[in-house]
Amino acid sequence: MKTPLQIFVLLLLVIGCANPKKSTTTDSQKKNNYSVIVKLGLENDRISSDWKDALTNRLSKKNLDSISTIKKPLTLEENNWYQLIKSRADQWAFFRDSLQVPFSGIKVNDTTYVLLGNQGGDDAFSYEHQTVCFDLTALYRAYGSANKTVNTNRIDRIFSHEYTHLLSKEWVKHNTLKLKTYKDRILWECMYEGVGMYRSMSAKWFPKGDSLSEISAKTFETLYPIFTERLTTIETSENLSEEDKIRLHQNLSRGSMKKKWGALPVAVWLAMEANGNDKNLIPWINMGPDALIPLAKKYLTGKDKIKFEKTFIGTPVTSKPKK
Repeated sequence: MKTPLQIFVLLLLVIGCANPKKSTTTDSQKKNNYSVIVKLGLENDRISSDWKDALTNRLSKKNLDSISTIKKPLTLEENNWYQLIKSRADQWAFFRDSLQVPFSGIKVNDTTYVLLGNQGGDDAFSYEHQTVCFDLTALYRAYGSANKTVNTNRIDRIFSHEYTHLLSKEWVKHNTLKLKTYKDRILWECMYEGVGMYRSMSAKWFPKGDSLSEISAKTFETLYPIFTERLTTIETSENLSEEDKIRLHQNLSRGSMKKKWGALPVAVWLAMEANGNDKNLIPWINMGPDALIPLAKKYLTGKDKIKFEKTFIGTPVTSKPKK
């Protein structure tokens, strides 16, 4: 005959077996207390308040008010992108450690939200300090069906690009970066977008050993003169008009890949510096916008290099930035 104590212990065991602890995250995610949560920015087939907030600084009030009234349910193609993104979220939670390596201790909040809409946005953008946004309509328009095998790797790279922007925003907070002039803003955008593009550009843009890839070398025949002209003009002009500023900024980080005169060279230069080890980028990232001039002096070639170095005399050429 069992004693009352034995019966009590048996009851505890039975209850424990009948009610196993539920787990919604992997052991690694629990350890890091980090998750990626996907949210759909639609309410009754109209843009949600979250999606509207994310677009506030990207659209005029008139355009934002206009699309707010439109009822637009997800199409089949948009839903396929939604399902692909949902299927990748758990994997993206494991990207954090590697993506933050160049930022040397800078971390994003313990939850990253992935907000999805289908009106008014670029294919991807970051919002505030812990949200990555995707416009499902823009993704389909730019890259076709989500069911294409290539788009699984592509959406991973685009997420990495936007998450890197979140890390850059954290870097700004930690370093109290102040962008006081037009030149300051241009230098920062080149670095900010360049390190993002380093994460999203496909393998064909990466260097082959110590040399540029064929497509990078060919593209830079066009982009290096533009890069040099834009930055030397900004450096030497005392009174730029608003029209001048718009022209000089054009295509720095927007438009087709081969036209991004600021972001693409920086992305490839960072790939050259990393040489397979992202820890090599820490000193460059720590320099913030001040990294652009020495990077350009190191990697520009021919007449562009000569012109650039004559304009930016005070900034030394370094094989490695100081730690």
